[in-house]
Amino acid sequence: MKKRDTLLIVDDMEVNRAILRSLFERQYNLLEAENGEQALLLLHEYEEHVAAMLLDLVMPVKDGYEVMEEMGKSGLVSRIPVIVITSDDTAESEVRAFDLGAADIIMKPFEPHVVKRRVQNAVELCRHKLHLEELVEEQSASLRESNAIMIDALSSIIEYRSVESGQHIRRIRMFTKILLEDVAKAYQEYNLDSRTIEIIADASSMHDIGKIAIPDSILNKPGPLTREEFEVMKTHTTKGCEMLSGLERMNDKEYIGYAYNICRYHHERWNGKGYPDGLKGDNIPICAQVVAIADCYDALTTDRVYKKALPAEQAFNMILNGECGEFSPRLLECFKNVREDFAALSRAYADGVGPKFKPERKELRKPETIDAVNTMEQGQMKYLTLLRYVDSTVMEVDLNTGIYHVVYMPNRDFELLRSGSRFEDSVRAFAQGSVYPDDRGTVLGLLGDYMTQFFSDGLMKRTRKYRVLDQTTGAYYWCYATLLRVDIGNPGQKKAMLVWHRASDEQQEELLPGTMKEGMYRGTVINRLAGGVVKCRNDKWYTLADNGKGLCDLICCTEQDLSEKYHNRYLEIIFPADRDRVSQEMVSQLEEGRITELEYRLVTEEGKLIWVMDRSILVTEEDGLEYIYTLLVDVTQSHKAMEELQMSVERYKIILDQTKDVIFEWEIATDEISYSSNWEHKYGYQPILDGISRRLPFASHINPDDIPDVLKFTNDMMTGRPFGEVEFRLANSEGRYCWCRVRATTQFDTAGKPRAVVGIITDIDGEKRATEKLIDRAERDVLTKLYNKRAARHKINRFLELSQGRECSAMLMIDVDNFKLVNDRYGHMFGDAVLTEMASRISSHFRDCDIVSRIGGDEFMVFMPGIGKHEIAMERAERLMASFQTMFKSNLKDVPFSCSIGIAYSPEDGSDFQSLFQNSDAALYQAKLEGKNRCMQYCKSAVNTAFEFKEEADRPEDERESAEQRGQATVARVISMTFQELYDAADFDQAMNSILEMTGRLFHVSRVYIFENCADSEERCTNTFEWCREGIRPQRDELRNLSYGDMGGDYRDNFNEEGVFYCLDITELTPELQCLLADQGIASVLQCSITADGVFKGFVGFDECGTARIWTQEQVDCLVFLSKMVSTFLLKKRAEDRVRESMQNLERVLNNQNSWIYVIDGDTYELRYINEKTHRLAPESRLGICCYDAFFHRDKPCERCPVRECAGKGSSAMEIYNPVLKVWTLADSSRIRWGDRDAFLLACHDISPYKVGEAVEGVTLLNLEDR
Repeated sequence: MKKRDTLLIVDDMEVNRAILRSLFERQYNLLEAENGEQALLLLHEYEEHVAAMLLDLVMPVKDGYEVMEEMGKSGLVSRIPVIVITSDDTAESEVRAFDLGAADIIMKPFEPHVVKRRVQNAVELCRHKLHLEELVEEQSASLRESNAIMIDALSSIIEYRSVESGQHIRRIRMFTKILLEDVAKAYQEYNLDSRTIEIIADASSMHDIGKIAIPDSILNKPGPLTREEFEVMKTHTTKGCEMLSGLERMNDKEYIGYAYNICRYHHERWNGKGYPDGLKGDNIPICAQVVAIADCYDALTTDRVYKKALPAEQAFNMILNGECGEFSPRLLECFKNVREDFAALSRAYADGVGPKFKPERKELRKPETIDAVNTMEQGQMKYLTLLRYVDSTVMEVDLNTGIYHVVYMPNRDFELLRSGSRFEDSVRAFAQGSVYPDDRGTVLGLLGDYMTQFFSDGLMKRTRKYRVLDQTTGAYYWCYATLLRVDIGNPGQKKAMLVWHRASDEQQEELLPGTMKEGMYRGTVINRLAGGVVKCRNDKWYTLADNGKGLCDLICCTEQDLSEKYHNRYLEIIFPADRDRVSQEMVSQLEEGRITELEYRLVTEEGKLIWVMDRSILVTEEDGLEYIYTLLVDVTQSHKAMEELQMSVERYKIILDQTKDVIFEWEIATDEISYSSNWEHKYGYQPILDGISRRLPFASHINPDDIPDVLKFTNDMMTGRPFGEVEFRLANSEGRYCWCRVRATTQFDTAGKPRAVVGIITDIDGEKRATEKLIDRAERDVLTKLYNKRAARHKINRFLELSQGRECSAMLMIDVDNFKLVNDRYGHMFGDAVLTEMASRISSHFRDCDIVSRIGGDEFMVFMPGIGKHEIAMERAERLMASFQTMFKSNLKDVPFSCSIGIAYSPEDGSDFQSLFQNSDAALYQAKLEGKNRCMQYCKSAVNTAFEFKEEADRPEDERESAEQRGQATVARVISMTFQELYDAADFDQAMNSILEMTGRLFHVSRVYIFENCADSEERCTNTFEWCREGIRPQRDELRNLSYGDMGGDYRDNFNEEGVFYCLDITELTPELQCLLADQGIASVLQCSITADGVFKGFVGFDECGTARIWTQEQVDCLVFLSKMVSTFLLKKRAEDRVRESMQNLERVLNNQNSWIYVIDGDTYELRYINEKTHRLAPESRLGICCYDAFFHRDKPCERCPVRECAGKGSSAMEIYNPVLKVWTLADSSRIRWGDRDAFLLACHDISPYKVGEAVEGVTLLNLEDR
């Protein structure tokens, strides 16, 4: 089950949707609709995601009552709770809403917290209900299984007086289910869903319950029954019904009904020759018809006291050909489809054999309701109608399985075709009893080479002629027997149809007399195809039947080439990659008529490919074979042009797929729109395709707030605007609104009128969300994260404009009393921390939909929309004042906290922001004048009262300045001591530990520490340094190799844009992060990130493990300094350590090389590095001297120095002879970066053994004479 996390808000008033949106946007994903039509569209699209619907009753297009009516019809109202929010409090309205399925009704105006709780209750009740339904279904399935086992056992005892043959009942139930599932797919008019099929399959176990009333002497008689005994046996159907009629007390009436019909009618037959009632055709219940086939099949394929089991193949043939009575042609077609399943179940559940596993079948999908007859039935109806029209005998045969079925037989002349249980036996009996003696060999050819050659040559049709006995007159008449191949797309299948019809009934064009052959070739065919013709047999190779002169000219070959190279097979001339397609398309088109048209490639004698257009007609000639007359036209040039066009289209499609944008084209005249193929991949549902201008306002996935902008855009484009652009929110497949941008261009007709609009839909959700975050940051106060005055003014004005004075609202102006005392005694940084805590305290006392802002200094403003009555605002103000008096008792015991509050109401005291602001501010000053620590409501008599409020300064200005100076001095002291420690200490790690200890003691914190990213991963960190106060448990050994992603989400997200993570109380954090910090005993935390080139490298932090602590600005400044110091010194130290380690590793590698390796400066030729082997060869060489002096004892560079050779190429190799060291070397030189300078790496390999016997002079690349 998908997660139901979406609320659907349905209301035509934007202000109402805005209020509800503010209540639930943090808890749910929200979808919105402004009319009932759009609501139903979204409900059907996102049924599995919607947790509840908040519905208004009075709306345009479709009101709330109509919405609930349609939800009731579709069953949605039982799965999705509907909470009606309305101002109509009449009893009639409530009764009607509840009768239509409403889960709850909330009257306007409402309390937000009441709405939230009642919606939550409705959602939880619905979830609980759905869960209970799942449990009930599971228990019901278990109970049904138990009942089936009991019924199987009882039925076995009743039928056989023994449990040894108990598998019979199980097989009947499974056969019934399998056959019903196929019937349900093919014939939807029977209304067979999965539940009905399960009930019928279970009820089938009772089909022979009446046999309990049959005497054992008859029931278990080993031989045939007498007529009297059979009459007694036939009574088991009615006896069983009498027994079932006595079970009326059972609650499951449906099950008893099916069991009754099956028990009574499962021996009825389609032609009315069954018992007990002689029902005919579809008067027999479908459940009984299906069980009848299953019972016959099981009776034939299992041992009974009166017979041995027959092979499955023989049983199928007997049932199909009416030897067990006539069954519905529809069910027999379905019976053919499940033949293999029946045979497998017979083996798996044979008597005395228990299957190791239950054969599984795919669950049947619920048939869709359709108005017309389904396609399969239409095909069968047409097939049977055609057989009646041609009045021919038709047999279907499958040589692979031996199954045959006489589908239609208009008279008794061919009755012997049903006489055998095998195809071969029936053909022999027919030839012997119904065919003229001289022609019997022709008929028996079906069992020999005639049929084998038909399939091996890949023929589609073959006709023979012989005489058949007329059973009425006793005379013989000529009959044509036509063999037609079935399922020609599968070469391994050997299915065919045999059709017999009188020669006099043959259609004129079926067979062509020899005298007409040439005339048809030159006349009718050429007239219809107008061109040169190639003649082929209709076999699997399309064997050429004429000299192929026209084909020779086309592919530039001779008739001898056709015979020797292509074996007179036209298929071999076709390009190999096209052969399968040509064969399949030829067959497909011939199924619809005699004329075909194809395009494919031929291979010419020179090996070139040419495209040809093939127009063909199929003709049956007098030899009984089919021939194809083909006209070939060379279309290579036109096809190349089409390929180029197709390539352009393909490139266009690739570009569209890569951009992931949606292209659309809107035909203005027809009001239809088409989209590129990636729409459904991107949005997951079918878009509106027609009636755009009519349907868009009422039934679309667009956010209702954006519909006016979209309508304006469409109207502008329809009236001839050449270019347009609009941005709006569109719901995706998960019911979440995503921002997109439409840019479109209008196309004009020759008269200059708008004809179409072509545009692109671009996903800008990420861009828009990022912009919204930036806007939100701009609207927030930097310190408290509340709205600033400008943002609050805009939001309040918008609400007041939408509500138009219909909603009672309140504005509260809050001022902290005597806040200057905090700033003067503890500094402004500490005061900022207090303001932050105060902002949090104010926010906690108000609703999510209330607008809380800081308008300057220690003044705050709160706007409460839709409160209903004034007492609510007064009650919140009183609770806030009581809360302020208890603030910071553990931190600021000598500073009492209180606040003064002024309140103004809308619309009484003003219907715009400025009026409310002035009046609530006047009420606040009145509260100050009357002694502070109180709440005053605006009174008009106080408007003209002039007063001025000033707080007394408790401390001189110079005293406040000295407090700030002391904080700055503390930070300066930390900086000075830190640098001194780092420069004086020989051990860097010891110096870092000393700095942490000094800082921790200075600020009286519990723990100071440094976390660094792990060397092998930027996604993990380790606690590398730590100092703990006495009594605090160290964490350094435990906090190692931690993943940032496993620390309550990505831990790095906790740091703000300044790189600071400030937490007064860890209980305000996420539960995962609370758990992580609480395990370390932390109550408050202050951390600052370590960065390098903008990359997060770790963090420095303070922990307070006793009580919650307000971190002052000087502590923040100190921590910021420590982080920068770590970034400068610690990261540099780590980088140097890594470089040093790398150099050591490199030096070890180079020293182990069996070559003379050294590095020289590219400008001065000074040696920068020498490996051990080089030093052993030239002991006098050392770093700093020039290479030509160290190795050649020269006072200037060599004329043909390898470094010079390498300077222009990047690398070089040359042979050099050193007369001083008396060695030949192959010197490989490469330009490298060594430290902070360009240098050259030379690797000299000893090749002296290869130079023995060669003269030294003139061989070396250096001019040795100059040396």
